[in-house]
Amino acid sequence: MSEQVSSPSSEQAASPVPATAESSQPSKVQRYATEADVLALMTNDKFKKFCKKKCGECGCVAFKRFAKMSPLVVRARVGSLWCQKCGRLLCEAHRNQHSCEMEMQELERRRRVDVDAIREGIKRQEEEKEQRAADADALKRAEAGAKAARYRMWKDRRRHVAGISSSVASMVQRWSVQAEAGRKRDRLLDIYTSCNRINLRLWNEVSQPEILSDIDMDAWKRLCRNYADACALTGMVILVEGVELDLRLPWLRDEDQDWLDAPPPDANEVDLSTADPPS
Repeated sequence: MSEQVSSPSSEQAASPVPATAESSQPSKVQRYATEADVLALMTNDKFKKFCKKKCGECGCVAFKRFAKMSPLVVRARVGSLWCQKCGRLLCEAHRNQHSCEMEMQELERRRRVDVDAIREGIKRQEEEKEQRAADADALKRAEAGAKAARYRMWKDRRRHVAGISSSVASMVQRWSVQAEAGRKRDRLLDIYTSCNRINLRLWNEVSQPEILSDIDMDAWKRLCRNYADACALTGMVILVEGVELDLRLPWLRDEDQDWLDAPPPDANEVDLSTADPPS
């Protein structure tokens, strides 16, 4: 059966056909290439004729139910009245189920697809799946590595301040033991008690941190104030390998540590690297 696609302008009224052998052949099905061609059938002057159009699948009058409706309403439903692939007008019964030649050709094409091409496609999909999994694993490893690096960084910082606090607490204890009985000694003992408590706090932050992304800055500032008070009372400072103990944290800017007021060293300096451990 030969078929053709034409626009509404090409429609012509069917002329009577003599009852011959040719009349037994099925009539040609009108096809419409674009939605605009179908919409052109629904103008006011052509709408009655449109309602008498036959279904391209079963041959029944497809749109009789629209005869009493407004053309504007029917035009809004144009997408459900014809098949965009084969171009035929369709009744409600065959709107979703009809022998669409284009779909049948596509199915036939798929059946003829080379088996090797199918295998190649499956192989390519598996490779893409494996690559996606590998990329996801690499991303997870990178995130885990970055997290571990941050953890090590903060742990190193906590260990740094805890080590200094141990040095300060040890030396303040030594100074309090060496001091003569009286207010000065009592004050040094109070400072040592505070330093020792802070030292325990800072070392606990190394092993079991409560502050996840920083050192305990409040405890650190109290320790620095205690050290400054002890230095003022004794007139001595702590030396590490001949250099005065530096309380400035290397990862902070100097302007962020202006609150530090370390006293200058004098003749009574005590070198921590050579001092005897506290009793």
